[in-house]
Amino acid sequence: MKTLTALLTSILMMNLIITNVGHAEPATDEQSHPAIISAVEQFLHEQLQPGQYTRAEIDVGHLDTRLQLQACPQALETFLAPGSQAMGKTTVGVRCTGPKPWALYVSAMVNLYTPVYKTASPLTKGHIITNTDVIAVETNLAKLNAGYFTDKNRLIGQQVRRSILKNQVIKPSQVKPQLLVKRGQQVGLIAKSDTFSIKMAGQAMMDGARGDRIRVKNLSSNRIIEGIVTQNGEVTTYN
Repeated sequence: MKTLTALLTSILMMNLIITNVGHAEPATDEQSHPAIISAVEQFLHEQLQPGQYTRAEIDVGHLDTRLQLQACPQALETFLAPGSQAMGKTTVGVRCTGPKPWALYVSAMVNLYTPVYKTASPLTKGHIITNTDVIAVETNLAKLNAGYFTDKNRLIGQQVRRSILKNQVIKPSQVKPQLLVKRGQQVGLIAKSDTFSIKMAGQAMMDGARGDRIRVKNLSSNRIIEGIVTQNGEVTTYN
């Protein structure tokens, strides 16, 4: 009987040990890879300016499964790698400054979309852009590297420098302010002060768009003076 009791007690103890081992949480000193990826995603989202884009797509690269790093006891630090930007193909640095510090770089692709103005029809050199010449199309900014327009008001009234095909993103280098005064043209020369305004005949000595300061010859006195182009064929001087 004593032998049987001892045997049963031994079996129960073995079951208890097996049960406890099955429910134990495995201890780990390794940094979680998903936590690193999550830190990079959060960092890139924080770089975005709220309301500036219609949508954003952030794709973070994978870490080598063989990579083993000491678990960081504090929040991971993230930063843009030197020479990187927060749009397009980029690289984010991640580091731990704990007792056993480490650092690594993670690649990512950030695609940002917003309406950008394109040509609704072909535009010829010298054409003055009107409301019907352009159309807003959602575009991936990461694929544009030569500038673009998101505000139609900055395009209307601009003059085309060289011909642009249909459905092309309009670049700042392709347009210029419309010339309101041309060199040699007779213009209205207006002298203004707080108390009077006098209009005289003048001759433009140079081209000018709205707001440009140009030289004009006063045809009455033959004096060369400077004035500001205020509208088509008109230059104003302020005393």
